[in-house]
Amino acid sequence: MDFTAIEKQLTSLTDLLGFAPDPQQVQAIQLCVDIVKRLVSVTGAAGTGKTTIIRAVYHMLKDAGFAVVLCAPTGKAAKRITQATGIPAMTVHRLLEYTHPGEPDEATGKVFNSSFPRRTAANPIEFDVVLCDEYSMINVELHRNLINALPRGGVLRMFGDNNQLPPIETDKRLLNEPSSFLTMLDKFPAVILDVVHRQGADSGILGNLQQILRGRIPRANDQWHMHFTDGPVDVVKDLIFSALDHEVDFCAIENQIITPTNKTWVGTVKLNPLIQGLFRDAMDPCLYIPRHKWIEGMDGKKGGVIRVYQGDKIIITSNNYDLAVFNGESGIITEIGADGEVVIDFGDREQTIPPSMDVLNRYGRMVSVDPRRDIDLGYVITTHKSQGSEYKNVIYLMNKSCSWMLNRRNLYTACSRAKENLHLVTDQNSISLAVNKQG
Repeated sequence: MDFTAIEKQLTSLTDLLGFAPDPQQVQAIQLCVDIVKRLVSVTGAAGTGKTTIIRAVYHMLKDAGFAVVLCAPTGKAAKRITQATGIPAMTVHRLLEYTHPGEPDEATGKVFNSSFPRRTAANPIEFDVVLCDEYSMINVELHRNLINALPRGGVLRMFGDNNQLPPIETDKRLLNEPSSFLTMLDKFPAVILDVVHRQGADSGILGNLQQILRGRIPRANDQWHMHFTDGPVDVVKDLIFSALDHEVDFCAIENQIITPTNKTWVGTVKLNPLIQGLFRDAMDPCLYIPRHKWIEGMDGKKGGVIRVYQGDKIIITSNNYDLAVFNGESGIITEIGADGEVVIDFGDREQTIPPSMDVLNRYGRMVSVDPRRDIDLGYVITTHKSQGSEYKNVIYLMNKSCSWMLNRRNLYTACSRAKENLHLVTDQNSISLAVNKQG
């Protein structure tokens, strides 16, 4: 390996990056390219330069002859970091070659067969260096499997924002324990970036995100708009139509409405068909897609159907490796076929979701399932579903009806998805609760 090349690049980081890095960024890059250190973590709030560091470390180590891979916990996060860096990225599950979990239990949604990684200590991955973005989303099980799959001498570099929501743990006993990312930050070499660079330190969005982290209520400015109301749904509808007057379309993938929860009258289950109704005529041709039996509908009953139209914004709710569509990906329905197939434009590709496909059941027999059941309306998504994404314009609504979900991490995570404009629709009690409760 050409360690001389790394040393030369370290001495000319300004030329490599195109700007003069601050001391924290220099320290982070130096730690990440030091392959003697097996585990290194880099954390920082939005705008502190994590993406720039990833790009620099990837090219420096690759130019020195190392096999380097960039990954993220979800397909959506992998797509975002690819767009931001120009470096191909994959999901951690694909890197570890997880098996297909098989047929889910229609009553609970849990799969009968456990999914497991084919890449292990006995069959390690074929990369010297793993760069993983959005590491705050990595749960304990996936973290352990990733480390176990590193080859002899292999290193892992973890990048994320420790202020965001913790990962969803499969073992509920871990819910009150520090996340894997927080543990890595505490026990192994790490750098905390706290100087905001993106859009300038006075950015309306980034400045208010810093206020939230300090437990202070954000203030309205040119990028951050505050709407105090006890009728958030009506305000959201007004904002949608007002945005259209300024050529901002919340039916587009680049703009998003976010809420803390699926439940209550400000949750995704109630809001999605309501927003859909603003843009679709009930008399237009539509397709009724069956729901999984464990999913609750607007009427509070499980199962049933949802109605989709050409032009609807949707979100995928489960990984389907056979169709190459992944949990959390958003797209636009461009065509509904005569046989019930749904064509979705995900921005970087179009994919057809058929009305049936064959999968193995728990007895090892092939059974027919409807993959369209993993399509849901995506006009409104939860904060958890938005994690790992960025949008030009965001409307985030929170209300006292979902007070158990309101905390600083949820507020910060949702609002940090916005790049250009944020509309925060709330009431005084809810915003006070959110900034004061750590979460």
